[in-house]
Amino acid sequence: MSTAPIVRRASEAFRTDAAAPPPLTLRGGSAVDSYDQPIPFDPAEDEPTDAYLEKFAFWGLGYLDAVSWRHYLPRLIDYAFRCPTDPAMVIEALVRSLRPPDRYPPRLATLSADQEDVVRSFLEQAALGGAYPHVQEEAQQALEEWWLPNARSRPTPQEIAALRAAPVASRSVAGDVYRLSVPETFTSGGAHAIPQESRRVQAWAGYLCGDAHTIVAVNVTPLEKRPLAASVEARTTLFRDVPSRRSIVVPGSPRAERLDGVTDAGSPAEPQTLSLMFAVARDELVMLSIRSWPRDDVAREVERIAGSFEIIGS
Repeated sequence: MSTAPIVRRASEAFRTDAAAPPPLTLRGGSAVDSYDQPIPFDPAEDEPTDAYLEKFAFWGLGYLDAVSWRHYLPRLIDYAFRCPTDPAMVIEALVRSLRPPDRYPPRLATLSADQEDVVRSFLEQAALGGAYPHVQEEAQQALEEWWLPNARSRPTPQEIAALRAAPVASRSVAGDVYRLSVPETFTSGGAHAIPQESRRVQAWAGYLCGDAHTIVAVNVTPLEKRPLAASVEARTTLFRDVPSRRSIVVPGSPRAERLDGVTDAGSPAEPQTLSLMFAVARDELVMLSIRSWPRDDVAREVERIAGSFEIIGS
């Protein structure tokens, strides 16, 4: 079967997306994967040649926001049909990006009907054509999970709404000088001491309201290392814009402040919410951070976590 019609349909279906510069490039996504800041789009540096895709797609594709992902899809489909041996795992990265679960903010669910039809045709070619044995099984799974009628892993709008509306059960967690409540489903790697940074830290992560990945972390540092005011001022650089700042009441603490705003989490098209609470605990400073997504239901649960924060043993 000729693949040229699929390439032409991809070019037409994604024409608008492909014409606009992506908020996050594959090169930028690869930088994020290496814990660096994403590099802004440059027409020359980010020309999507085969060499460019082979250098950056495998590491960068998973970090792209929906707009950037759609920008690259027709180019990746074209590459896949021209380079079936896949020397740099570009096709492998593409097929994996087409499998659920959908991320939040969503990518898979943002495609138009015409765009979905193109993706389905590409996956059918990969699953049934015999030219891509290294991704054949995964392409078949992607079709069955999301792209075929009655797909087993594609939630309906009603199912998504019910998942988001489900009650969030919480449990109490505590360190030596603090206590708070986190959702039951959140997991943690335990508390860690980092002597070279003079701090103790513990983090919990999971999904709030069904699909909004959230990270809750507590850092404890000596006040003599950095007093309250200096710590708050230093953390303002974590925000995209000037955050809101106010004094708050944290039970058990004589002084506490809070910062709220948005921060870049990879793509500039998908800023995350960030709330930081600083509370004095005797000769130490406890900082609670909650990184999540700007959605009303999520914001309510973030406030529940923030409201449970207290200093103990003082």
